[in-house]
Amino acid sequence: MMRHPFTASVGAMAMLAVCVLPPSADAAGFAITEQNATGLGDAYAGATTGNGEASALYFNPAAMSDLSGTRLSTGVIYIAPTFTLSGGQSSVAGIGNITHGNEGGNAGESAWVPNLYLTHAVDARTHVGFGLSVPYGLATQYRDGWLGRYHALTSELQVINLNPAVSYRVNPRLSLGFGLDAQYASANLTSAVDSGSLCYGAAAQGQVPGGLATCNAYGLTPGNPQVDGLARVKGHDWALGWNLGLVFDLSADTRLGFAYRAAVDHTLKGQVTYGNIPALLAGNPQLADTGATAALDLPATASLGLSQRLDRRWTLSGDLTWTQWSRFSSLQVTKDNGQPDLLTTESWRDTLRYAVGLTFRQDARLTWRGGLAFDQTPVPDAQHRTARLPGSDRTWISLGMGYRASKQLSWDVGYTYVLFRNVRIDNTTEGAYQNTLTGQYRGNVNMLGAQANYRF
Repeated sequence: MMRHPFTASVGAMAMLAVCVLPPSADAAGFAITEQNATGLGDAYAGATTGNGEASALYFNPAAMSDLSGTRLSTGVIYIAPTFTLSGGQSSVAGIGNITHGNEGGNAGESAWVPNLYLTHAVDARTHVGFGLSVPYGLATQYRDGWLGRYHALTSELQVINLNPAVSYRVNPRLSLGFGLDAQYASANLTSAVDSGSLCYGAAAQGQVPGGLATCNAYGLTPGNPQVDGLARVKGHDWALGWNLGLVFDLSADTRLGFAYRAAVDHTLKGQVTYGNIPALLAGNPQLADTGATAALDLPATASLGLSQRLDRRWTLSGDLTWTQWSRFSSLQVTKDNGQPDLLTTESWRDTLRYAVGLTFRQDARLTWRGGLAFDQTPVPDAQHRTARLPGSDRTWISLGMGYRASKQLSWDVGYTYVLFRNVRIDNTTEGAYQNTLTGQYRGNVNMLGAQANYRF
């Protein structure tokens, strides 16, 4: 995904998101659909129409109108992704030198993604609520010395979302909801620096005494891992967005839900730093540490959901979600020292996610769930697929259950297996010294979540 985006640690957020670890993206792009354990059990097929607990707030604030009294939902989801490259090759563009190395191993980084939701009925018509979640994120880590090291080594992106919301029941059939999204985004990306190609380029411009012979004498040949440097880009930002929703009961057994979450524009501010630079290149202005900024344009989303109660035990749900990933057309890191920008052309496209699920209420205490979903990738082709997030179309298979332990306390657990479609990568880095990575990516994700719901 992002080749030169930004990152910083979340120290300022630690008090708000205890034990938040860098999450791995398993929905399309770098979105994280997993905002509660209830929906993890039915592939979030019933998310837009509400789930009867406070955790419904994130997907549709209007669904708070179903909840009496004060409700609390809190949980955590463990996400374990696997991304592997096979048949990989990497070469220095224009020179042809093969970049030798291993294929990177499993680049997926496991993570715990927490969430917390609180709602309160002010009166029979008005509800207020607050949510804390992680709607976007990724974490990938390749082995040292891998053949695509000039594309990516470590990638960490995290967006923490604070979501106050209000809902109003217009009449017995219609409820409306509105919320704000206060987001903290942080990023931390590293990649190797091809010192050999830089030396060859500088020699061609007469900037190295002795020319190529000097580069060769110092071992500064293109793709030589022994002289690689390290580039790191870090940054963070706060930004504000909003969301709205409605639920409409077409009948006693049929409910329609709609939710919209507005796009959020972040301007990440941070630094570009370089390490392990050979002495011969120490004065190269392209390798000077500097402050930097980058735009991170998060997409708008719109969801339409329908739930149909078939009888007193069975409910069928469906959900369609559109995500405006076309906003993420490129990623441009602008250096404060006037050196050339770091540019990655993404050309992402809008996506659709389809989900269908079944709920079976065995008795007053026990509920079973299951669901399937298909999630499109925003990556248009192999040329725009990057090592930071080698996205592809994916299929979800979900199972879950809910257990009411008492009048006040209930539990939800869910498990989802996500299978990625095998895809090719044929990506060339941009800039003066380019490197091309080819091969085939395959992947999957295992997710397990648990959630506690309490009625005060």
